Amino acid sequence: MADFADLTLGSLAYDPFGTAAPQIDFPPEREAEPAYVPEAPSPEVQAAPARRVRLGTAEDAAALAAERRRVRLIAAVMIPAAAATMVLLVLLLHSYTRLTAVSSEAARLEKRIAQLQEERSRLEIRSESAFNMEEVEQTARSSIGMIKADSDQAIYLHSTSEDLAVILDGERKQPTLLHRIGSLWNRFTAYFRS
Repeated sequence: MADFADLTLGSLAYDPFGTAAPQIDFPPEREAEPAYVPEAPSPEVQAAPARRVRLGTAEDAAALAAERRRVRLIAAVMIPAAAATMVLLVLLLHSYTRLTAVSSEAARLEKRIAQLQEERSRLEIRSESAFNMEEVEQTARSSIGMIKADSDQAIYLHSTSEDLAVILDGERKQPTLLHRIGSLWNRFTAYFRS
């Protein structure tokens, strides 16, 4: 039992085989600090129902005020950060859905291009086989009644001047900066409308 005498220091128990109860050294009592008393409340606050408030020391009030400021600061930073994160997540999801739609559209268009190229090849082969000058001449003589022109019926024109081509559309103007910004804005809004 004497081995366990050290374990009973926090209670009223003592070693019955010992000569005296163990002595415990308690820290000296602190002097009570004056309670924090707030300023007199305004008439609006006096009209409000009374709440029980536990008054502590000035240090406790300062620590509480510092904690409240810290919580407000964290809230002032975290709420906009959370909102910005949500907006970015929504934009990311929108981008993924748009990417999926564009990818499926590209796959569909590539398949359509392959079909059209195959059809073009088939039509070129058919066109080459259908265009036979002997058959054309035979059809022109038999069904229309055309005859081949003699050398004295052919007229050849010879020109001494060079050939010249004139485009009558008019000149193309270079787009101004304002037109470029407008077209960029139209493409941007069209992207989000679709």
